[in-house]
Amino acid sequence: MLPHSYYIWPRQADYPPWPYAAGYPAYGYGNPVPERKYPTVNTSTLSQSILAFRKLMADGSQVLARLADKSFAHQVMSAAQAGNKLEVDRLMKSIGVSSIITTRYTPSSIILEIDPDIEGTPCCNLTMALKWGQ
Repeated sequence: MLPHSYYIWPRQADYPPWPYAAGYPAYGYGNPVPERKYPTVNTSTLSQSILAFRKLMADGSQVLARLADKSFAHQVMSAAQAGNKLEVDRLMKSIGVSSIITTRYTPSSIILEIDPDIEGTPCCNLTMALKWGQ
C-alpha cells in the first residue's frame, strides 16, 4: 500500500514554499499603496451648467407646448414627411426660444436637441425623442 501523501493532489513538493511571490512587494504589509492626489473640488462649472440647463428645460417646455398645438404639429409633420428640413427648421425657430434647436426625424419619431446659445465650451444639452408614427 502507498503512503497517504501519495494520494493527496497536488503534492506539497509541486509548489515552492511560502512566500509564493517573493519577487513582488507585499502591499498592505509594511508597503502601503501610494495615495492618489485629486485636484481640489470646484463646483463653479457645475453651477453654470445647472443654470444653463434650467433655461434649456424652460425652452423645452415651450417647444412641447407649441408642438401640442395640432395645427403646428401638422405643419411640422407634413414638412418632415416631404423631406423639407429647411421648413422644419424654420418652424422650430418660429417657436421663439433663444436656444438652438436641432431636429432629426424618421417616419416614426422626431428628435429635438436643444443646446444653449452660449459661446465657448458647451456645458449641456437637452435631447427629446418624441414618437409620432408606427
